[in-house]
Amino acid sequence: MTYRMLGKYLSDLNRDFIKHSELKLSEYRLTLNMWRCMMIIENNKSCNLKDIALSLNVDNAIITRNIKKLEDLNYVVKVKRLNDNRFFDLCLTDEGISILKLINEYQEKWYEKVIKNFNKEESDTLINLLNKLCSNI
Repeated sequence: MTYRMLGKYLSDLNRDFIKHSELKLSEYRLTLNMWRCMMIIENNKSCNLKDIALSLNVDNAIITRNIKKLEDLNYVVKVKRLNDNRFFDLCLTDEGISILKLINEYQEKWYEKVIKNFNKEESDTLINLLNKLCSNI
């Protein structure tokens, strides 16, 4: 019984998060995966396609397509490495940084909505439990 309830709650949260996110992301012609790629690039100044694929636990081909779309939108650029021209790192453009900031501010509203009845200790406990849960997968 507990497992069914856990599945229901996780599904409800995921569905609401996707519904909320897609409204804003569509304004900038982004998908959830493209947004996640942008966040990884922002947090890892010298990352490449393989790093993103590993971080998101998805196929390299999916990341390649997403990065190509982000380049076409002028949100991401590939920068050749100084010490080896065969490899490149990914960087957000100024436009990409600006859009990511707007989207992240919008997403904060969802996070605030779902934990509005929580005190600090409860929200910290929730994060710790979810982290523990995710470490099992």
